[in-house]
Amino acid sequence: MKSQQLVKIGTGVVVTLGVIFLVGMLRTSPRVQAWDDSETQRIHRGFEIAPVPLKLEGKDRDLVGLGSYLVNAVGDCNGCHSSGAPPLFFYNFVTGRNPYFDQSAKVDPTVYLNGGANFGTVGTPTGPNNYSGPFLISRNLTPDKNGRPEGGHSLSDFKKIIRHGTDFDHIHPTCTADQLTAIQNGGTPNCIPTGPIPFAPGQSYNNIPDGDLLQVMPWPTFSHMSDHDIEAIYEYLSAIPCIDNTTSTPPAGAPNELRNDCGGDPQVSGQDSHSAIARRKAQP
Repeated sequence: MKSQQLVKIGTGVVVTLGVIFLVGMLRTSPRVQAWDDSETQRIHRGFEIAPVPLKLEGKDRDLVGLGSYLVNAVGDCNGCHSSGAPPLFFYNFVTGRNPYFDQSAKVDPTVYLNGGANFGTVGTPTGPNNYSGPFLISRNLTPDKNGRPEGGHSLSDFKKIIRHGTDFDHIHPTCTADQLTAIQNGGTPNCIPTGPIPFAPGQSYNNIPDGDLLQVMPWPTFSHMSDHDIEAIYEYLSAIPCIDNTTSTPPAGAPNELRNDCGGDPQVSGQDSHSAIARRKAQP
């Protein structure tokens, strides 16, 4: 065999071995492994940070874990959907376990995702008699007695809420002509008055609220999530304890934002919730 042929064969062997070695390194590389198992890590972390006991029977465990990660580590859903104590976004932690006071953080499970944050009205006064509409209260996201979260909505409805901001509850619809007349006469119906919201940059008097859409929830941002992520959030919200808020004072004329039917054997009832709050606040 000629020397040139030997060189070519040797070179081919080296290249082949190099490719095999590179593939092996990629398969065992921690960086590639972390990328391949990124969702597995999120699922594991989601279970670690879930602040309430989870009911996993009949649930997709991986979706629950991923949903917990998205709700508790990415979206901070409890920051808006918790009654907590005023000021909101600050006191939905157990007394003595508030991270804003440089304490070890512990979310208060008795008000976890039970709704009740008051975001005020839609905007500056826009309707007759400077009426800007009712106060908007964050919804109770805990599951009902049938295991469906956010007022008992189906997964299909939940996707429409996240993707399009659809307000299936119609708690604050756009005011009708009769309601506008009532406002002119001094009334305060639970509706959003038609009229432009001033001071909006670039569109001063062309923004008219639509009562069929959620006006506070940042659904335009959440709408970009994949179906898989939305399904994971729904599965997680279906696995958390139910809170019925039966002892909470509902917003005027709109109790559906907070009420939740936990059935005859609720995981966490409203009364139990408030008793637990009292006990927890008495302990460090």
